[in-house]
Amino acid sequence: MKLVFKSASFFFFILSANFAFAQSGAPAVNSTLNRQNMDLQTGQQTAFSMWTYWNKDDKGTNNPEYTFLVTLLNGTKKEVKSRIYVDDYAHKSYLVYIDQSLSKADTNREQTIYPKQTIEIARDITPPSTKKSSQVAAVPNYYKGIAKDSCWMFKFISGPISAYSLLSEPEGKIFNPKSIVAIQLNNGPIIEYNQENLRGMVGDDPDAIESIQWKNYLQAIKRYNRNHK
Repeated sequence: MKLVFKSASFFFFILSANFAFAQSGAPAVNSTLNRQNMDLQTGQQTAFSMWTYWNKDDKGTNNPEYTFLVTLLNGTKKEVKSRIYVDDYAHKSYLVYIDQSLSKADTNREQTIYPKQTIEIARDITPPSTKKSSQVAAVPNYYKGIAKDSCWMFKFISGPISAYSLLSEPEGKIFNPKSIVAIQLNNGPIIEYNQENLRGMVGDDPDAIESIQWKNYLQAIKRYNRNHK
């Protein structure tokens, strides 16, 4: 009988100790998990653009086909229906133009257009609902990408600090921060989007610095612009 009582007491002691440990350790564990989750979310929001991320074989990215109005170096314009493809080896964007007037056997039917061959590209971002509801032809709202050495840059944030994307998606639900390639302070030069360059632009702005410390660079730009209107 004494043996049974001692065994039951020992079991109760172990159970109580485990419960106490779980209670005392829970805040630390929860804190660690919350911090890891926050780091993951921040990393998803702030990872800098990677050329390999946008290669044409990656079906998981939001880079749909659009009709672009392309202005070539000689001033002529042509409509090109294409995605903005990326050559991840050469680190260059390009469009693919299909000349429907040529046969499929013609090697010139498919043509590659690089930024250096153009002045700019643009696409009409007027909502389809606006076009359908309007009794008169809706005025096109062209979203322009200026040609640079390696890509077309679309300004998706305008302000004291402007930000540029290599894709033609205005900021919104489907905008991906990984497409950001460059930033610009006021009317200064357009420079590479990275932590060092952004830190130099925001100066002593405490809100922007806090966001940079959390590696949320897009938020840092927005906070700086809000504080320096």
